[in-house]
Amino acid sequence: MPQKIKITRSHTSTTDATDEIIKALKKLKEVNKISIGIIKPTKSKGGKRAIKFLPITGGIVAMVRGSGTVQELYIYTSEIDFVKNYLLKVF
Repeated sequence: MPQKIKITRSHTSTTDATDEIIKALKKLKEVNKISIGIIKPTKSKGGKRAIKFLPITGGIVAMVRGSGTVQELYIYTSEIDFVKNYLLKVF
């Protein structure tokens, strides 16, 4: 059963790709908090899905690319490598 993770929604909209990542993160006890960031349009309307990571204090920022958008997802965890590897496998 997924654990209860605090999700901060300063931006209430999420992309389909980000929804998929959030569902996966809810299954991990290693994740303490998720904060949903802004959605930015990209120049290409198609494009394949991708995920990139940037380090931040207390976790990572996942830059989630969907079709025509990129959304920031702030993931707070002490197990950064584990979470990165898990997301790369499921996404």
